[in-house]
Amino acid sequence: MPSQMPMPRIDLPLSGRWLIAGWLAALALFRGAPSVDLLISGLFWRAGGGFDVIGNPLWEWLRQRLWEASLLLMVFAAIAAVSGWVKGRRVAGIGARVWAFLFTLYLIGPGLVVNLWLKAHSGRARPADVMQFGGTHSFTPAGQFADQCSHNCSFVSGEVSAAAVLGIALWLFAALWRVADWLRIYLRVAGLFVPTFIIAQRVVTGRHFASDAGFSVLITLSLGWGLYALISGQGAQLLRRDAG
Repeated sequence: MPSQMPMPRIDLPLSGRWLIAGWLAALALFRGAPSVDLLISGLFWRAGGGFDVIGNPLWEWLRQRLWEASLLLMVFAAIAAVSGWVKGRRVAGIGARVWAFLFTLYLIGPGLVVNLWLKAHSGRARPADVMQFGGTHSFTPAGQFADQCSHNCSFVSGEVSAAAVLGIALWLFAALWRVADWLRIYLRVAGLFVPTFIIAQRVVTGRHFASDAGFSVLITLSLGWGLYALISGQGAQLLRRDAG
């Protein structure tokens, strides 16, 4: 059936090694030198003005639109996955398994792991709220749970995580849609721009530390790697090959 068409193959071993390298680099930087977070955020803060480097409302408007796009895509992916399985056909040129992958990644990544677990329980105050930048709370190193925030805390970024899923979706669309080469390139560039812009917006405005954004991307990509291996069947194929 069209809805059962294979998902695009990825090099699981190679991408897995890149993920491990990214984790090691991030841990070495932000856990080995926690002050890097303060140094980076300090570039965008000034006494008396706070984090006011970006005063253009266009940045906030674009941030809101991208957040809404993620919410709409999550809902559409759920509907398209069910419709694809039931009717045995592709929806918008995409198979049901791809839609199921995107919905599940949104649900587990930005939804459960990032917002319901880490942001709810990390206790890490946002940059604008710590004493180094005129706030009243203590700075907490990345990955360390504290009591400086009661809810919707800094570690990690839900919007960055959602933007990362949106970026993954755009790359998948570029691989699956039969479109002109220029549009395929545009989709891939947009897939890189979306999380990059959200990372910059959250850090520069003092809403998140650089480590919040970095670990959010790594968490989302790692969950995506595992889900893709599972839903596409590539993980099982790799295990059978290694076992043989």
